[in-house]
Amino acid sequence: MAVTKLLRIKERKSGDPSGGLKAALRYICNPDKAALVGGNAGSSPDHAYAVMKRNKDYWNKPGGSAGFHYVISFPPDCKVDAKTAALVAEDFTQELLGGRYYFTYAVHTDKDHMHVHIVFDSVAVDDGVKYHSPKGDWEKRIQPISDQVCQKYGLPPLEYGEARTSVDHGEWTRRRERWKEKQGGPDTRDNWETGKQQAEHPYIHSWFDLMRDDIDEAIMRSPSYGSFLKYLESLGYTVRDGKYLSLKPEGRERAVRTLRLGRGYSKEEIQERIEFVRSHPVDPEDYRRYGDMEPIRRLLFLKKGRSGKWKMTPFQRSFYRSWRNTCLIRRPGPTARRGSRSAVLQLEELSDNLQFLIREDIRSEEELRQKWEASGIERKAVQSELSSVRTRIYRSSISRNVRRWKELKEKASRSPEEESELMRLKKEIERTMPIERAMAYEADLEAQKSRCLEQIRTLKSRERLLAGIDRQLMEMSKENISDQDTSRTPKSRKQENREKFPEREAPSRSEEKVKNEKEEVIR
Repeated sequence: MAVTKLLRIKERKSGDPSGGLKAALRYICNPDKAALVGGNAGSSPDHAYAVMKRNKDYWNKPGGSAGFHYVISFPPDCKVDAKTAALVAEDFTQELLGGRYYFTYAVHTDKDHMHVHIVFDSVAVDDGVKYHSPKGDWEKRIQPISDQVCQKYGLPPLEYGEARTSVDHGEWTRRRERWKEKQGGPDTRDNWETGKQQAEHPYIHSWFDLMRDDIDEAIMRSPSYGSFLKYLESLGYTVRDGKYLSLKPEGRERAVRTLRLGRGYSKEEIQERIEFVRSHPVDPEDYRRYGDMEPIRRLLFLKKGRSGKWKMTPFQRSFYRSWRNTCLIRRPGPTARRGSRSAVLQLEELSDNLQFLIREDIRSEEELRQKWEASGIERKAVQSELSSVRTRIYRSSISRNVRRWKELKEKASRSPEEESELMRLKKEIERTMPIERAMAYEADLEAQKSRCLEQIRTLKSRERLLAGIDRQLMEMSKENISDQDTSRTPKSRKQENREKFPEREAPSRSEEKVKNEKEEVIR
């Protein structure tokens, strides 16, 4: 019985986008593990990676899935040797890929069971088409090929059980997240008897952290358990109170029993904490702040220092207010704006968006669109330049001969055929230009290609950031955080507060009456 495992090698967000592909090739070709190595990309991990990387650059597809890593495993009782396993790997890749993709395989004998690792490029050699593995591809195409090849060499195929099921990556991720949440995770709060929290973390990390903070806030502001439950309902929670206390925050699919949040959050412990807080005074200004506000403050001071007349426009202030309200979402007072509590989970993105708007001085939605469009135009121009450079690198006979000459020259030992080829390449290059000048020409082309690729990565990152700002703008529009809202005058805001909280104006009216009486006495 042979078992096939499928792994996708994703693009790295920092550094070399195909760095995961290089790491996978080095892992499978480790001489301590591999008994046999082969494939149409070569048997050396660095050479195989260079071949695959060159193919990606030629078709201008450095991003996305970098490659795929498949594993064919044989049980310990299966009589298979390393050569047979290598033949299985070669036939499997030929049947699956049809010779259109570069691949390298390695037979590992470091475990009790024989297994073969296959790593192949995600970009086709002949037409540049990316390899696609849709949902259900394992049962419909890949495993039948594995079974067919195993039968060819007298190995038993995979035995399917009736209860066997498979899920896509999204469902697997969701199940894994649910499993993590069941563990509760480390409690990042101090013992509740102290009435203090640990040092503030820059960013929130999970729903569990947000729920703990909501419960802490509700406990500090509730004189009884009943008012505690009503306070949570006012924050958007669905409350189920029985033997256990279960809470479902707004924006989350499933409810959570509070005892899973860690020590101090079971129903009985919450009731004890409410009694404790009621008998101990609490500083009303002691509330949790999210994120790191200092970088944006420094950026604003820097802008003000460069130009004393600089001010944020209503467009920029709307983003500033959204970010600040999220950082200070727990500040006390009835007039505190309560934004979307789940926005705390995206606080880092809100901070990055605001810093970009201030640094680039994007002062309106129209300027945002113009920057986005200009970035796309610039990226297309750089891609066109990159295509021209690649044509000179891969289609020019001089460049091709120089690369091959350097490859042979760097070899420690060469065969007579390679020595002859080395002399022939040198003569062909020197017919056009001196060898030193040709090498400088090739190095200049490679530098131009690297510069273009770096510019494209920077521009794509910039476009993703602009798209995130546009998405945030639409979300703020839904929440009525618009330019009109940010352009309210202090007088209109005061009038609005008077309408919302008329009882707060009573002291001010009595003070005005006393003032009038004093003026009457003076007269």
